Amino acid sequence: MPNPNHADVTVDDSGTIHCNPEPLPARGNNAVLKFDLLTSGYVFPDSGAIVVTSPGTQFPDPSQTQPNKTTVHLSDRNDQRGDFKYTVTVKRVSDGQLIEHDPIIQNEL
Repeated sequence: MPNPNHADVTVDDSGTIHCNPEPLPARGNNAVLKFDLLTSGYVFPDSGAIVVTSPGTQFPDPSQTQPNKTTVHLSDRNDQRGDFKYTVTVKRVSDGQLIEHDPIIQNEL
């Protein structure tokens, strides 16, 4: 069973982002979702690393890139069941190119 509230983010040789698990299960009220970038040569941008497309009341605050730039936290009220599309953005260190991917968060309460 996937680890709730935690996703590993990788970038393959073709430059495609993968999130594991996808979709990301969120459990527990006022959850903090954690995203760890595991591919060297990439970092999360300082802002906008994780953006929920239609956050409603479930995602009240912007994601927070941690000082190491390989971890991001996102607050999820998780008091409403449903699927929430989000965009994860990483930056290639060598040239600053931004790469995006659009997976799903599943609020499971």
